[in-house]
Amino acid sequence: MLRVSIFIEQLTLLARTRDLRDMSEGFRSVGYEDKAFETFVAAAIIITISVTLILVGRYFRRFERLKSYDSPPELFRELCRVHRIDWADRRLLKRLASEWEMTSPALLFIEPERFNAARLPEHWQENSRQLEELRHRLFGAM
Repeated sequence: MLRVSIFIEQLTLLARTRDLRDMSEGFRSVGYEDKAFETFVAAAIIITISVTLILVGRYFRRFERLKSYDSPPELFRELCRVHRIDWADRRLLKRLASEWEMTSPALLFIEPERFNAARLPEHWQENSRQLEELRHRLFGAM
């Protein structure tokens, strides 16, 4: 008996197609012309953001290209950054350049013989291992 009543209820629901159609009204798509303004605003926002990002990217690339390496301190900083030299080793390189009376510590990057602790005064002998590691890192096995 229970099954029959459930079947009749389901059949009644299917017969009320008008109610089902009214329930689905909110899911039907709206025409393009109804949303044209909203579509235009969204496209304008996306285009504005894209153009802004492109301009900012060009500005920073231009700034990077204008970086001056005519400055010995800037060249030294960039060489240290590229070779991943930490602050302690940078201080050691500056001291070494000063010991050799070099005009710029950046010159150490092209003169491996300057890292030879045997050619330096005695107080440099305590840094001989660190100098050798730096020389090996910059110039490889020699």
